[in-house]
Amino acid sequence: MEREVIAFFTPELAIHNDLHTYCGGLGVFSGGFLHSAAKAGLPLVGVTILPREGYYDQVVDRERRAMKVEFVKRYYDGLLEDTGVQFSLDLVSSPVRVKVWRLPGSRYATSPVYFLDTDVPENDYVSRLNTLQLYGGSRQNGANLDRAIAQALVLGKGGFEALKQLGIKVRLYHLNESHAFYLAMEIFHSLLEEGKSEAEATALTRKQLVFTTHTPVPAGNPEYPPYEIHRFASWNGVLPADAVTRLFGDPMNTAGACLRLAGKANAVSEKHCSVAKKLWAWVEGAPPLDYITNGVDRDFWQQPEFANAATAEELGRAKRFWKRNLLRFVSDTTERRVQLSENVPTLTWARRFAEYKRPKLLFYDADEAGGIAQLLKENRVQVLIAGKPHPDDFQMIDTWNDLYRMSFELPNLVVLPEYDLSMSKLLKSGSDLWLNTPRAPDEACGTSGMSAAMNGALNISTPDGWMSEANEENAFLFGSGTRMTGQDAYDAEKLHTALGAALELYGDQDALLAKAMCAKQEAETRWTTDRMVGEYASKLYELR
Repeated sequence: MEREVIAFFTPELAIHNDLHTYCGGLGVFSGGFLHSAAKAGLPLVGVTILPREGYYDQVVDRERRAMKVEFVKRYYDGLLEDTGVQFSLDLVSSPVRVKVWRLPGSRYATSPVYFLDTDVPENDYVSRLNTLQLYGGSRQNGANLDRAIAQALVLGKGGFEALKQLGIKVRLYHLNESHAFYLAMEIFHSLLEEGKSEAEATALTRKQLVFTTHTPVPAGNPEYPPYEIHRFASWNGVLPADAVTRLFGDPMNTAGACLRLAGKANAVSEKHCSVAKKLWAWVEGAPPLDYITNGVDRDFWQQPEFANAATAEELGRAKRFWKRNLLRFVSDTTERRVQLSENVPTLTWARRFAEYKRPKLLFYDADEAGGIAQLLKENRVQVLIAGKPHPDDFQMIDTWNDLYRMSFELPNLVVLPEYDLSMSKLLKSGSDLWLNTPRAPDEACGTSGMSAAMNGALNISTPDGWMSEANEENAFLFGSGTRMTGQDAYDAEKLHTALGAALELYGDQDALLAKAMCAKQEAETRWTTDRMVGEYASKLYELR
């Protein structure tokens, strides 16, 4: 008898630098999840869209000293297999062709993944845009509310249909974040079509569906007019528009809808769980929230030299090797061929440029005596910054550009464009200190500091997300763990104090390496996707 699977639905997926199918941390989580699920032998398949132009390519206009958003279409011949499955999906009562590609698990040692693609010759120009870019792309190329809803429908409703067409028997559906909310509604709708009452359909949907919420930030939990949700999904009168409003609210919050129909749900850290319980207390019938703290894929993120380092001396040798590689990369790729020193502590901030992550906090009151500008000028620290803003987040694009222009004025400051998985791994391997500055309590978990610690970097972080659970002796924590008046100014002051302590420790290499070794060992044992997936198997899937 064919084994029933868990179908893991995710809007983005970061598995390998060859696949430009991710935006940030959610994709990294998903990639690590699928790798560890395969290692554990879980009967699981991934389902996502195929954004041929990815999130976007980040390049620099050197004349204006400003980043540009470019979209480059990519083809994955030799990586993805044609399943031969193609079907029509009604979208605003018009048929759209959806083609299904398969990433075999053997390619990157993950669970198999099925990619949904509407960029096929059978579709008209507008229909082909539905999966072309992650999250609908940018306004400069036509992104709007309709395209965001259409992409959610292709992923959720289309993914549900694709698994049926492929003959894959599903034991349990796992919604990874609410961007695939149409999956929950399609399961519910299919039961109504079978003649079940709303109460019966709700109860049966809950038996088939589990949900992971990844963020308390509004951008991760979109709200849409219920009539738009109904207009896009041709439900043949079985689920009328007034029922969508009555059941899911007006506006319809996508995470709220998923919680309303899920049998189990989890947050992604202990602190996030307490925040999420308050945030979603209004959702009628929501399951009690548990938490499973995120981890990172050690097999992917940790360099072998750090994995094999059993002593502080070996850790120091690994760090010197990778720091040399990182500084060579900086010299080779920067416009000015910037030469940084192997003997100066390297502090890095690198992740998605979002306002709540505060990429410019280090430079708050930068010109004050003793501030970061003075430390840079005195050659006491060198700072690397990298990351991508959303292509429509003009405020954060301006922040990126401000920092980039500052790097031409301040010594020892480098802002790197074209941030991707490979650069992220190199930055973590070569950096001495890893800076994490989210405004608490907005960071649900965050994982970049976990993989940095695995590669011998020490975290300097606000006590938010996973850092609230970490051993504070193995990091430099600063600032407020809760929302407060004047939080940015307060956190900036405390950050400077924490950075001072870290730079002082750098002067004692034995003590520095001892602390870094403890942080590495903690990350290797506590903060891995292997541990995380084991908890999903037992808590959410009830497999063990």
